[in-house]
Amino acid sequence: MFKYFLSTISLLVVVFMVFLFWGSSGWMNQEDYFRVKVLNDQFKTYQPGDTLTVTTFNLGYFSGMTNNLPVERDQNLFDNNQQKAIELFQNNPSDFIGFQEIDYQSKRSGYINQSGTLQKALDFPNTYESVNWDKQYVPFPYWPLTRQFGKMSSGQALFSKFKILNADTKVLQKPINAPFYYNKFYLDRQIQIVQVQLGNDTLCLMNLHLEAFDKETRVLQANVVDSLFKVYSELWPTLIIGDFNSVPDYVDSTDAMSKILTIEHIGSAISQKQYSQSTHLHFTFNSSKPDRMIDYILYDQRKITPVSAKVLRDAGEISDHFPVRMKFVINH
Repeated sequence: MFKYFLSTISLLVVVFMVFLFWGSSGWMNQEDYFRVKVLNDQFKTYQPGDTLTVTTFNLGYFSGMTNNLPVERDQNLFDNNQQKAIELFQNNPSDFIGFQEIDYQSKRSGYINQSGTLQKALDFPNTYESVNWDKQYVPFPYWPLTRQFGKMSSGQALFSKFKILNADTKVLQKPINAPFYYNKFYLDRQIQIVQVQLGNDTLCLMNLHLEAFDKETRVLQANVVDSLFKVYSELWPTLIIGDFNSVPDYVDSTDAMSKILTIEHIGSAISQKQYSQSTHLHFTFNSSKPDRMIDYILYDQRKITPVSAKVLRDAGEISDHFPVRMKFVINH
């Protein structure tokens, strides 16, 4: 009986290890993780105007308020939310859009290349795509098994109306308090760093998605944001956009934004004064019952002047986040 018990345990361990290494391995060519895409049928040349517009949006892979829930999703949910997003951006045009949680070819969203579809529909000549979640099988949500994400290819994308001169991605530390098998299946949090050509000017954009569930790790990632901003803002006018998963420093002085919002020369599109005058209008999460601001557009106060900024609440429940949009000028 004891031998039978040991044999069963040994078999389960072997099965677990085989699944661990198979499921957590990638199925994409790693050379395709970071890529600049220029539409072959795109012949338009855009000239920068007196003002420029940037938007950040955590798409939540168009799953709306079902994101991360163990529920059945009809393909119509993704198709309808994608069409709503297209209409939203057509009504609120931008020169640059930073997306987080955008799927490239994932089972959970019907294997649709959401970045490619949006690039064509919104008439963006240039995008920089970064894959941060490439797995053969993601066993989440844990139960029931039929609701698990399965094959995954997801990440971030930076859309630009203007030529991309250079693009790079900084991969951030994984949760330091999580077990190894958790991190084997977990996504890579990233900062995309892109320089674009604006006539005689160069603009640097940093599109990021910080850790959501481990505060200690998120604070460590904020130190990387600090270091990178100091380097790039000395060279070019610089924007930091994305999902920071952290409330403002004047709400919580111990989280990541307490480090980031106090970086020298950094400003927020939604200022503390603007936030305090109508706090509820500036919450970006969640889109069903908004109760916090965790998505931001930040800028170098020496080289960029904001004209206006708002949370696009008319996005509704396309995602569990609302987009943030800012008009700005580059100082000369």
